[in-house]
Amino acid sequence: MPTTATTPATFEDLARRHGKALAYIAAVDDNFTPADDPTSVDPDALITMVSYAASELARFRREDAADDLEHAETYLTEALKANDADRPALLKLAARHLADTYDMAVELAIDLGEERPF
Repeated sequence: MPTTATTPATFEDLARRHGKALAYIAAVDDNFTPADDPTSVDPDALITMVSYAASELARFRREDAADDLEHAETYLTEALKANDADRPALLKLAARHLADTYDMAVELAIDLGEERPF
């Protein structure tokens, strides 16, 4: 049976895949200013977006989603400080917790009475 190679997650890859949804969720907080291009942010900005998004989801009583983002924030923060050998595993764990960010944004848009999140 053939196997497929997977590319390890990077901060850039996670921002590209989840940046728009995270920025949408985080921007519900008036204190958060999204980047011009949330899909192309540095690791610190990505972590900040995840943190604000987790807080907003908790505020809207989306505890499971908020927990996922809090776990992602922890793994991203640890990955930022980790050595090159440990970073891929931590980013992979973060990616698992970020997997549903688009659905989180859609559900929040519905709660806010908006048609589409972005």
